[in-house]
Amino acid sequence: MKKEVGTLVATPSKRLFLSIIADYDLNRSICELVDNGLDVWVRAGRRSKVAVEVTLNSDQNIICVEDNAGGLRRTELRYIVGPGQTGSAPTDETIGIFGVGTKRAVVALAQDVKISTRFGNDDTFQVDFDENWLEEEDWELPLYQVDNIAPSTTIVELQKLRVKISDEVIDQLREHLSVTYAKFLSTNGVSISLNGKALKPQFFDGWSYPPGYEPRRYHGVLKTAEGRDVRVEAIAGLSDESSPAGGEYGVYFYCNDRLIARALKTFEVGFMKGYAGLPHPKVSLTKVLVSLSGDASSMPWNSSKSDISTKHEVFQALHTWLTQAVKDYAALSRIWMGEWPDKVFKYAEGKVVDVPVDDFPTAKKSYLPPMPKSRPRYGDVITDVNKGVAKKKPWVKGLYEGVIAADLIAKQHLEQRNRIALIVLDSTVEIAFKEFLVHDSGVHYTDSQLLAIFKTRHTVHTEIRKYSQVKISADMWKKITHYSDLRNKLIHQRATAGVSDKEVGDFREVVEVVLKKLYKLKF
Repeated sequence: MKKEVGTLVATPSKRLFLSIIADYDLNRSICELVDNGLDVWVRAGRRSKVAVEVTLNSDQNIICVEDNAGGLRRTELRYIVGPGQTGSAPTDETIGIFGVGTKRAVVALAQDVKISTRFGNDDTFQVDFDENWLEEEDWELPLYQVDNIAPSTTIVELQKLRVKISDEVIDQLREHLSVTYAKFLSTNGVSISLNGKALKPQFFDGWSYPPGYEPRRYHGVLKTAEGRDVRVEAIAGLSDESSPAGGEYGVYFYCNDRLIARALKTFEVGFMKGYAGLPHPKVSLTKVLVSLSGDASSMPWNSSKSDISTKHEVFQALHTWLTQAVKDYAALSRIWMGEWPDKVFKYAEGKVVDVPVDDFPTAKKSYLPPMPKSRPRYGDVITDVNKGVAKKKPWVKGLYEGVIAADLIAKQHLEQRNRIALIVLDSTVEIAFKEFLVHDSGVHYTDSQLLAIFKTRHTVHTEIRKYSQVKISADMWKKITHYSDLRNKLIHQRATAGVSDKEVGDFREVVEVVLKKLYKLKF
């Protein structure tokens, strides 16, 4: 049985404003107000010049955002406070669509709000509300006609701020606005200022151009389920600098010229095992700038335009291609790490390779040539250059491998790595001397003779110095003795002596000299 017995009032409570204050910081809130002016300008066809002036006054504790984009008609004033009401149609290539951003932003910033607007040369109207109005359930709001402000202007004045203004806060906002609206600021006729100082666009498009692996500019058109076109332009490549500390690598998304997501390094964009790998300094040259243009309803942003919705159909259509592009350039960054100055950064000029993409959902490659061979590991290099000597004298393998092992130990995150590395190096020297006496001295030593010689390192050194073909300098012998004594302290004395990185590095050079003199090994 289904029988109508009455109606329910679904008017939203004003508490919805207060419930979202924590979701909006100052930067995000100011951007919502800047978006409004730019949207009015876009809907008007971008024909005239537009200026947005943002003022943060720490002395009076007020914020003012003013634009001359055109103003609101009297019939459009309901958009100011009505949840879900907006002047942008879903088919407009604007930034605002949800109809909640401005309302959330002003409430998040201040307790007292005054909005004045003048459409063209029409009359000027003003609405204002405060905490008292928010606490009432009545949605009616007085509308005032006031003295005219400049034609085509809207002014948002905020007092009794919920946020604190400081020089640091202003500097952070300046940087945020400069990167968020960089594409607008580089357009003739658009200006945004903060406290009277014009903002300059800040991009993330510094590229390197290694031959064959230059940045790629991918472009094409996506068709949404509703049949709407989304234009895609993306540049992927290796950055002209490494920024692991600042984190300015990863994937950037611009939607209708506004930066929405900055330096994403999540598994959704490819930073996961099996693809680019987890975020790491080794892949910190990887950068992809994705620009999407189309109907506001087709943009994959969240309602506060602070992140990308990875469940959105447009993002899903790009996902396979995007993760592959990230994977490939991350592989290049990793392969050339340690050689970036010669392999990457020195190619500061070049051309971006143009790559049309007919169908992004089915594009499963980045259109790069095969990856260059990875730089061989140090151990493999040393083994290869000494394979001739090792074939004739198999006993030298353990000697150069001792140096390789000491290097590996020294790179581990172990508190006592230097102590362990020094013991390995000194053992390598001692074994090298033993192998020389046994195999290369031309003299036969009995086991008892060897035991007597190797009872102390002093007798070992004395025996080796008898052979004129061992051309080790007096200064080098002093170092050999010094590090032998240090090893004895580490092993035999009660107190454990400390070993510095510098000492391990110096002793490693000593060991190399000894092995070169005795066996002509190469390092």
